[in-house]
Amino acid sequence: MRRLSVKLTILFIAIALAAVGVVGFWVNFAVHTEFSSYYQQLPMGPGPGGIVGPGRMMGVLEQAFFNAFRNSLWLAALVAVLVAVILALVFSRFFTSPIKHLTTSAKSIAGGDLSKRVSLKSKDEVGELSLAFNSMAEQLEKKELNRRQLLADIAHELRTPLSIVQGNLEAWLDGVIAPTPAHIATAYDEVILLSRLINDLRDLSLAEAGHLKLSQSANSVDKIVNNEISSIETRAQEKQVSIFYEPRPNLPSVFVDSDRIRQVLHNLLENALRYTPAGGTLKIGADIASPEWVTISVSDSGSGISPEDLPNMFNHFYKADKSRQRGHGGSGLGLAIVKQLVEAHGGKVWVESVVGKGSTFHFTLPTTKSHSLS
Repeated sequence: MRRLSVKLTILFIAIALAAVGVVGFWVNFAVHTEFSSYYQQLPMGPGPGGIVGPGRMMGVLEQAFFNAFRNSLWLAALVAVLVAVILALVFSRFFTSPIKHLTTSAKSIAGGDLSKRVSLKSKDEVGELSLAFNSMAEQLEKKELNRRQLLADIAHELRTPLSIVQGNLEAWLDGVIAPTPAHIATAYDEVILLSRLINDLRDLSLAEAGHLKLSQSANSVDKIVNNEISSIETRAQEKQVSIFYEPRPNLPSVFVDSDRIRQVLHNLLENALRYTPAGGTLKIGADIASPEWVTISVSDSGSGISPEDLPNMFNHFYKADKSRQRGHGGSGLGLAIVKQLVEAHGGKVWVESVVGKGSTFHFTLPTTKSHSLS
């Protein structure tokens, strides 16, 4: 017996039987008791069918009336049970119908049809379950679309450097072109790009799966920022871009994995430097958001980001500048990795931008006080 409708029907019938049985027994007992009490109180003297007076049994007519009453009572009980069976069948189907729809939709989703939804017909618990089911289905469909897009983007990003390297090798083997240092350098750059893309994909997959290991300890914000500025200072000077670090005095130590946070800063600074024209500026700020959090910001004086692009800036392989060629950028995963690494530390990241004036990326990091409280 596995069907819920059958179980509900049996339950309703059992409840009806119990209720009717208790009522019938009680009414029968009460009527019999009242009749007996009535006859015990009659005066002495002859009566129909026997002797009247204390202790006298009911007469034939009275007994016939009582039997007829008892038969009517049990007939009414039988009718009540039949009505209960009909109502049980109706209501069990009414209750189980939405669950059947949910089951059918769940099987469809399990079979790969993520567009399946259930109609919301009530505002009770079943309606809330249907709403939660539809929300789950929408999230699954969205994740599946993102997964397919990610796979397509990965295939595209991998295909380009591999094609270049393959083309160069084939040309060298066939003697079409000589392997000059310039040609070798071009192939080498593509190999480096391919290696960086694979490493970024590995870091991103580990972070999104929650398997990225962090070696957190107390670190100075100034030290992390200054070390990262030193790593890009030469390229910034070549591009004639000025870098300014403007921290708030007496910043508390942060409890982070310094290597991973340097990776966050590196990606943000690389991104800012890429879009800042010659003669522009990069500004790094650090402030106290609360006793438990420090906010770090990276600002550029580039062209800015359009409002419709802002919500997608941390998506995989998203390019706000559709005209930008792949050779002029990174792997397309830098900002997605920034988001995952910051969130792995319990922080959050967001971006503000004004078209024509530049963009500012903010992220928060936990202080050592936050770690001690936890």
